[in-house]
This record gives sequence, C-alpha cells and structure tokens, in this order.
Amino acid sequence: MDNVMFGSLKAKDCVIFQCKICHSVLGDSLQCCGTSSILNALMCLRVTENVELDSIILIQGPLSECLYKSLHCSFCRAKVGMVPCSTTESLSHLRGLYCLDKGALHCYMLQSKSAVEVSDLNLEPQSLTQHIGELKRQIVVAHCRLMAAVKKLDELVGEESGLGSSILNLERGHKPQTYHCKV
Repeated sequence: MDNVMFGSLKAKDCVIFQCKICHSVLGDSLQCCGTSSILNALMCLRVTENVELDSIILIQGPLSECLYKSLHCSFCRAKVGMVPCSTTESLSHLRGLYCLDKGALHCYMLQSKSAVEVSDLNLEPQSLTQHIGELKRQIVVAHCRLMAAVKKLDELVGEESGLGSSILNLERGHKPQTYHCKV
C-alpha cells in the first residue's frame, strides 16, 4: 500500500482525525493545511459532518482579542476546536479555517492501521522551493533516462546499418552529441 497514491499524496501519509472521547471521524490529513502553535491546533480546510459549528460567536478563551465560533463533536458534544471569524492581523491566516485542537484529537494512520499521537505527525505542507526542487530532480532523472535510451538506440541503429549517428540527429540535421547525467 506504500506505493498507492491519491493525487500527489501517498497512502502511507493519510491520517484520520478522530474525537479523542468517542472516536467519531472529524477530518483527515487530505484537508489539513498546517498547524498553529499559538492555538496548538491543526488547520483544516474542511471537516466531516460529525463536527458542529456553534452559532454563538465568542471573544474569551485562547483568542481573547478575536471573534470565533467553537467546534463540537456532534456525538459526544466535546469541544474539538474553533473557527476564527475576525482576528488581529497577526492571526489573519487562521480566519475561516477549522482549527482542530490537538488535545481533543485521536489520530489513526491508514497504512499501519494504528493510532498515533498528533505530536508524532509532520503535517506542515512542503514549501514551494521543496516542490520545485523535487520537480527539477524528477526532470533531470527523466532527461537522463531519455538520453540513455537515445544512446542505446544509436548503438542498435549503428550496429544494424553501420551508421554511427542517431536517427534523431539525422532527421534534424544535427551533429551527434554526448550527454553525461548525474543524479
């Protein structure tokens, strides 16, 4: 199951977030977009229907200078997080996100079928630089494989016809080139 992929996410990385009290499914790592150390929470774009958004806007609590709504488990009514509605500028990145309290969560890993602590998970998204670096590495690998295939084709064509240049180069009017790839 390690090689099974959903989009660009490997199945081994999928985690289900459950209520710590009744184990109702509240969300998953596919919707997680980071963590908040200020709130000790996971920031999610969406949650399941097992999470109820309180209609009352609160001011007290962990975000005393902000307006937010509490999130509750629909089965056991435990408080599982909040959704900031109006925040200070320093917390504006939290507005409208479902902030699930790490202390109220139980995590289940799909691949290993085991429970893990939220603190053991790395749910921070990769930076754009990391994505670009990985894409560049994959392009270099693909290029090297292509050049190795062209070289092998040159050898096969050269052996059969007595010609030493690539079919691709002959079609384009190019001189033979040598490629050296390191990965």
